[in-house]
Amino acid sequence: MMRNVLCFLFVFLAACGSGVSEQVVTTWPNGQAREVHLSDANIPGIEVQQFHENGRLHVRGRQSDGQREGTWNTYREDGLPWSQVEYVNGRKQGLFRTWYPSGVPHIEGQHSQGAPSGSWRFFSSEGQLLETVDFEASN
Repeated sequence: MMRNVLCFLFVFLAACGSGVSEQVVTTWPNGQAREVHLSDANIPGIEVQQFHENGRLHVRGRQSDGQREGTWNTYREDGLPWSQVEYVNGRKQGLFRTWYPSGVPHIEGQHSQGAPSGSWRFFSSEGQLLETVDFEASN
């Protein structure tokens, strides 16, 4: 137990001195944050976090020069994942996944320069593979 407390304290103190700034952009009528931007002097761009009205995380990802970059995750109101999409310069590039409300995978595929590419798999809500569709790379 003491070890966990010490680990938490170390991480907390390290975060306090990290130079991360937080800006609440919008709020819900109940005063809870709706959208927050986090910036760190050591990392380019900002982290965007959007929240459901119940306070749970809805969307999380990075923006650089106003465009989405890297992995963007979307969550349902109960906290379970909804989607995961990779971006490069504001365009979908790489992994694309979605899940059913139960947490079972729904769609898995890849994007190339904003368009579906390669082999995409579609699943039933019970997790059974329903269909595989092959897309030509769009580059």
